[in-house]
Amino acid sequence: MNSQDSEWIKKHMNIIYLYLVKNGANSEDAKDIVQETFYKALLYADSIASNNLTAWLFKVAINAYYDLCRKQNKLVKLSCDLDYQISQNPLPEEELILKECHQEIQQVLNQLSPTYKELLVMKYEKEMSYLNIGNSLGMKIEKVKTYLSRAKKQFFKNYRRYTDNE
Repeated sequence: MNSQDSEWIKKHMNIIYLYLVKNGANSEDAKDIVQETFYKALLYADSIASNNLTAWLFKVAINAYYDLCRKQNKLVKLSCDLDYQISQNPLPEEELILKECHQEIQQVLNQLSPTYKELLVMKYEKEMSYLNIGNSLGMKIEKVKTYLSRAKKQFFKNYRRYTDNE
């Protein structure tokens, strides 16, 4: 392994680590997932296309994080934009509204296909750019934009249906 390869690996390990931490993984879990991801990359190096390596690494890391969340019975965090800011000591009513909002969003997201759900979470919760989403999922930017547009339409359609039924 030459120094250029070593630098590439260090750079991508750091990028994936920061990505996982930003998305809710604690530091130790993120380090473990990054180590496991690159170990798998070494094991399966012959079967991974070199032009898809970055997307493959992100996909393996994301799946490992989701597996960890399921094992720990955690929910992947989702934001709920409310018209007011919650103080450090929120009122019980505010906590209830926030909890209900999270539940509504989660239920509507769960009705979507896994691809649409992941795209919406990456774009609006994780605030990733189209380019980063495309690189992470191995998709062209145009495809990301098209799928996101469809995912938003489906989400709003399902959300309207969900709120009308209540």
